[in-house]
Amino acid sequence: TAWKNYDFLGAVKERYAIPVGWTTDVNAAALGELRKGAALGLSSCVYLTVGTGIGGGAVVNGELLTGYGHPEMGHMMVRLHPDETFAGFCPYHGNCLEGIAAGPAIEKRYGKKGHELADEQHVWEMEAYYLAQALMNYTLVLSPERIVLGGGVMKQKQLFSLVRQEFEKLMAGYIELPPLEEYIVGPALGDNAGITGSLLLAAEQVK
Repeated sequence: TAWKNYDFLGAVKERYAIPVGWTTDVNAAALGELRKGAALGLSSCVYLTVGTGIGGGAVVNGELLTGYGHPEMGHMMVRLHPDETFAGFCPYHGNCLEGIAAGPAIEKRYGKKGHELADEQHVWEMEAYYLAQALMNYTLVLSPERIVLGGGVMKQKQLFSLVRQEFEKLMAGYIELPPLEEYIVGPALGDNAGITGSLLLAAEQVK
């Protein structure tokens, strides 16, 4: 909250007197993956990071999605798993997606960090249950050509197949989609997606 209402962009422009691009880290990652990574050649994608928090960015028709503010994809409400006992940790919404599916939620629920639970199938089945609901909503609202999942939690590679399975179950054939192995993917740029997108945005501002 220390930066709330602070004109950060104005201060940077004043200090350096150069063109400055400005967006969120996940929007930048979405742009990076669209132009140089897993969504190369497409005109739209959603990038979701699942780590210490959950955040999402989108590119629609080649342009970053913005509006009154920026997308807050991690704070949507989802249906709770039948076996859920954790109340959630989001200070604003409690058990929103971030509150029950980000890395800290996994640690608080089970008393161990995610990488210590790699072989616990039920942990990742519950995680997939929540993430798949979010991906269903992004798909129905934004109709992206690809969804890219990054962040520390998604380094549990077994999670991808579980998310695709749960997503397919939820969608129930309602709309036609590409093969899910091509539709829900990891970041081709790895941890460099955000910085790549930021450099691309900076280059656009120079032009």
